[in-house]
Amino acid sequence: MTAIIRQGLELTLLPRRSEIGSYDWFNLEYNGVQVGKSRCRVDFDKLIVYSIMIYPEYEKQGYARAVIEYFQREHALIIADRVRYTARDFWSKLGFIPENEDTYVWRRPK
Repeated sequence: MTAIIRQGLELTLLPRRSEIGSYDWFNLEYNGVQVGKSRCRVDFDKLIVYSIMIYPEYEKQGYARAVIEYFQREHALIIADRVRYTARDFWSKLGFIPENEDTYVWRRPK
């Protein structure tokens, strides 16, 4: 599955492979160049984000925000698991509420 997030920005869900665990991996490409990746677990309308990484040379260009906003359109519940202290502001700006010290949750408004 590949989704166009915005012009030139594509998110591709990779097939699960047993040798890399039970995670769902997404590659993020801009104009055909991989700029990052995300490790998640998709469970129907719920998504758990374990990590989202934008490669250093592509940071501060809105790619991570675009990915999370896309996830918010596709899922009713998103859990950001093991949020680093330095990333708390990022998750808060996107409407996530701290559930505990390192877990942030977003629910689609009813």
